[in-house]
Order: sequence, then C-alpha cells, then structure tokens
Amino acid sequence: MRRQLFLIAIGSVCGYLMISWVPNVTPFVWANFITDFIFRPLRSFLAMICFFVGFLANAAVIRTFIEGMIRFIWKQTSHFREWFASCGIIGSFYWLFQLNARLALLFFIFSVVYGMISIDFAGSRRYKKLL
Repeated sequence: MRRQLFLIAIGSVCGYLMISWVPNVTPFVWANFITDFIFRPLRSFLAMICFFVGFLANAAVIRTFIEGMIRFIWKQTSHFREWFASCGIIGSFYWLFQLNARLALLFFIFSVVYGMISIDFAGSRRYKKLL
C-alpha cells in the first residue's frame, strides 16, 4: 500500500513539473513550440525526464488498479488495501487535468496504454512450468 501511495505521489509531482516546464504556446503554432524547446534545452530535457518517470509510475498504479478489478470480477483473492490505495490515481489525474487538459490527457493515455500492456496474470504460473 505504501508503494502505491509513493508511486501516486511521484506520478503527480512529475506530472505537475512536466506541465509547468513544457512551453505554453497560445495559440498553438508548431514552429513557436519547437523554437521554445530548442532555446530552453535544460527545461525541455527535464520536462521529458519528468514525463517519462511520471508515466511509468502512473502505469504501475494503473496496472495494480486494473488487476485488482479483474481479480475481483473473477472472484480471485486480491489485496483490497493495495487496490483501494491505487484508486488515488483518479484524484491525481483530476488535479492534473485542472492544470492543463491537453498535456494531462497525453500523460493519461501513455500511462493507461503502458499500464495495460504490462498486465501479466500468468506470470506466477510461467515460472512453475519452466522448473
């Protein structure tokens, strides 16, 4: 449960830093956006690192959330407190959507897709077959 809360905190902080460091070009012009990235390389690099670390942390929480729901539907044993702690990701994304909807949506899509890709229900059985 602590791990899930820690990952939610890391994902939220990284999402906030990514949103604050990515240039806000209004109205959006691709050339101005790229120019701002080029002329501020440290800020751009840090925003990319925060995006990467944040979506990996959120993907791990989303994976736990989805696995818990599926195990509950299949009536298998699951860790209820860990699943309940992973529900905090909803509040984290709500907060990020209030800051910047487009970047938060991009962050959300990457997190959900990678979280769904990394789900593995047969992992515990696979190692027993190899032995």
